Amino acid sequence: MRHLARNIFVVIVSLLSGCQALFQRDELPAVPYDELPFTVAELYQVADRVHATSRRIRELVRARTALKKVDLLESGRYGTAWRLARVDSVLARIDAERASDWAQEGLSAAEKARSMRPGKVHGHLYYAACAGLLAKSRPTEADRLMNAVVEAASKAAAIDPGYEGGEPRRVLGAIYLYAPSWPSGVGDLDEAIGILEGVATDHPQDPRNLFYLAEAYRRADERPKAVGLYRKMLAAPRAGIWAVEGPTYRAEAKTHLRILDP
Repeated sequence: MRHLARNIFVVIVSLLSGCQALFQRDELPAVPYDELPFTVAELYQVADRVHATSRRIRELVRARTALKKVDLLESGRYGTAWRLARVDSVLARIDAERASDWAQEGLSAAEKARSMRPGKVHGHLYYAACAGLLAKSRPTEADRLMNAVVEAASKAAAIDPGYEGGEPRRVLGAIYLYAPSWPSGVGDLDEAIGILEGVATDHPQDPRNLFYLAEAYRRADERPKAVGLYRKMLAAPRAGIWAVEGPTYRAEAKTHLRILDP
């Protein structure tokens, strides 16, 4: 009866909003609502499972639609806002055609999460991720966005520096690593190395930390250190989140090694 009531509720809201029943329609792709579960807990499980196991756009869109459905059933949930920002940050990285749209949606969702729970890490972390991705497609706003990225990532790192294998500090270090240096931007190679060395020391089990520190050493012309870290990263077991995030990192590391250590 409970599932039936939720099902009927979704149909009614869809019809009243001028949409076909059980289908999420907006400017971005989605899957039919009736292909998804009908409880908040199960819909969150869909989003979390996809994040942990897949980087296929179709599956990520499914996760995003699951969160849109949660918002239809129970609007204003913190867990929905930060998860939506998370999946949008991944979509913005891998779906080049709609990267700006995903990043913008994720930025809005992360801002909601920050306003709801400013003392939690998630909103600040995914705000930083989405703002950084948005800056790539909006060069005229890059200065403003990158300053916002540094502020948000710094807050995330202060709240929970060890979250997800040191992701808040990893993001902050990557910003300083890849952004243009002063006066054009916020980039600072020395600052990046300091942050990334700390993250790699505290969380050596996450190969992404090894990759970004290798990148920093490569840019600092510390070739032996960079080569050693790239090779250590390539030898890491393909398990957990690394199983789905790893291919892009491994391909880039191999490209650099062909030049650094032919």
